Amino acid sequence: MSFLDDENQMIIDAEIETISEHLFNQWMDSNLDEGVLYADWRFAEMCDSNELKKKFNEYYKLQKDDYYYVEVE
Repeated sequence: MSFLDDENQMIIDAEIETISEHLFNQWMDSNLDEGVLYADWRFAEMCDSNELKKKFNEYYKLQKDDYYYVEVE
């Protein structure tokens, strides 16, 4: 049993959003330590959006045989 079991779901959802934003910022900051291309690549490869993946590949002029190319469905 968790102390959250008796809490309002809206409060829990708001806190999850706050934690998610914090973790995302930490993740991006650590990726930026490797450079903008690397941080963009890590973001693009985690995206569900094929449109963002396409835009990433186009922005960096990447081809399928390039290391940072993100596969698009």
